Amino acid sequence: MNEPPKLTNTEAISAWSQVSPEMVANFGDEGDFTRRYLLNPALFALLGDVAGKAVLDAGCGQGYLCRMLAKRGAAVTGVEFADAWYAYAAQREQAEPLGIHYLQADLSTWPGLPEMFDSVIANMVLMDIPDYLPALHTCVASLKRGGELIVSLLHPCFEEPGAAWKEKGYVEVREYFQERPVAQTYGYFIHRPLSAYLNSIIQAGCQIQRIIEPQLEESVAREHHAERYWHVPGYVVISAVKS
Repeated sequence: MNEPPKLTNTEAISAWSQVSPEMVANFGDEGDFTRRYLLNPALFALLGDVAGKAVLDAGCGQGYLCRMLAKRGAAVTGVEFADAWYAYAAQREQAEPLGIHYLQADLSTWPGLPEMFDSVIANMVLMDIPDYLPALHTCVASLKRGGELIVSLLHPCFEEPGAAWKEKGYVEVREYFQERPVAQTYGYFIHRPLSAYLNSIIQAGCQIQRIIEPQLEESVAREHHAERYWHVPGYVVISAVKS
């Protein structure tokens, strides 16, 4: 078997930076479809009441989750490196101030803010970082003792795009154990086995508390022709506490 091509953090960030400002702006105030209906409900169910809490959105993209958190009373810091995404987040904060503090930094090299946050969220981020362990360690280091780390990912066991379900009616799994970059419409994600993430979180000094595989309600799935997300999970959300 041929070795998969290697992808560096710089190359990954560069690919995500090619996204047009129009695409970033059209991402939505609550994210795209799967974030609105699958990821956001899971994230806020885990977070509970965030009023008065310090929250880090690690890899915040265009800042939609930062804004949702700030409107619920959290003191929010968002970190993003890709230019188009960071620029939009910063511009929105300037136009509609919510008290969000944005930093443009690479999570894998950023020193973090040690033990500053009650919660750290890496929402659909670690899978996009080739050298993800330093980014994970920065997230954990930035948590207060007893603070909550929340990681959401494309479900590594069922990554095939939802569009494939419409043709086949099932999700196909191939080369599960092989870590490799996968090209998307915009940028890449890195396939890794689920155990890689779970063990990395444990080894970084956290205790896993809960794992959610969000399921789309049947009526919503039928309305939006997204039956795959009713039958087979597309995402996994991991909650852990810093020891």
